[in-house]
Amino acid sequence: MERLSESGEIDLYYGDEAGVALEPNVPYGWQFGDEEVSMPSEKGTGINCFGLLTRSNKSWMATSEEKIDAAFVVEQLERFSFSLSKLTVVVLDNARIHTGKKMRERIGAWQGRGLFIFICQHIHRI
Repeated sequence: MERLSESGEIDLYYGDEAGVALEPNVPYGWQFGDEEVSMPSEKGTGINCFGLLTRSNKSWMATSEEKIDAAFVVEQLERFSFSLSKLTVVVLDNARIHTGKKMRERIGAWQGRGLFIFICQHIHRI
């Protein structure tokens, strides 16, 4: 898929969800033993994002103050599928919201518009 993308035959996007909040959550950090580290914090509403990104930094995203669920992802991929100019592959991890019934029900319609979903079964973090 990377070679097809590099040659311009397809568009290849990688997608996932992320959340950002004013109240930091740092499960670990690195600092010198005598160094005091702090992060400013404020209470407030966070924002969640479903984003698609190419290796050339072309992006497509949608945000919500609500929790991102399968219905939200399906709705955004539906909108995205109407904007395509060539065959497009979206690579997602195998999170439940990417593999559930709501996603499977839309695959045929998306493929008819040139959008193909590729689910990675094993993600190796480095």
